[in-house]
Amino acid sequence: MQGEEVTLVGLRSSVAPLLSARPGDALAAYYALEHDPRRVRLFVEPASGAPRAFAAVCQTGLDLFRPLVVMRGDGEPLRRVLAQALAPGRPYLFSAPMAARDAILSMAVVSAAQANVVFVLDAGALTPVMNVLTIISRTPDGQIRAAIRGRDGDPVAEAGTSWLGKGYAEVYVRVREGARGRGLAKSVVSAVCVEVQALGRVPIFVTAQDNAPARGVALRLGFRDSGVSEWSGALSRAAA
Repeated sequence: MQGEEVTLVGLRSSVAPLLSARPGDALAAYYALEHDPRRVRLFVEPASGAPRAFAAVCQTGLDLFRPLVVMRGDGEPLRRVLAQALAPGRPYLFSAPMAARDAILSMAVVSAAQANVVFVLDAGALTPVMNVLTIISRTPDGQIRAAIRGRDGDPVAEAGTSWLGKGYAEVYVRVREGARGRGLAKSVVSAVCVEVQALGRVPIFVTAQDNAPARGVALRLGFRDSGVSEWSGALSRAAA
């Protein structure tokens, strides 16, 4: 195990130059460089010399049966690294730059794909929303949650962090059908962002380009479009 950890540390160090400190790289950087090493397999191309592509296959709480694959690179180097990383016939989730689309499609069957916009909340830009019904909590692994509950005790609006990295944290939101349009999403997202910023992290918010309500929530709270789009969905490499 110790040898495997050292190998992963070395691989992470080698691929770090393929990622920037900008918000558009935050999700890939977290999973490739910071996610629990027991839950990451990192594949690099070429195996020696300066890396031109990588794929990180990560076990996450997003889906217990489909690992998340994040990647950087394009063209033949990315195709070669995906050939190593993807087991034939196994389903995965993925998040990748739009420039990687052709390489991915040449290696795998993609479904439920969408283009996502990465929003970022700069220091001092938050327009906070106070709601006495919002309850803040932490999960056992330290993730932040904010919820407004209905009379049945179940959340009608809930926001939280999908992951907390060293510099950034991704914020998500869910609102029960029938409770939308009442400003609840803004309340719970605002509460999570306040907690994230108190920890010294920068909140990011990732949503589909055509999800106008989610984009509206982000913009009204002070998030800005980072100018970066990610392509995400499900994929499966064809059986050999």
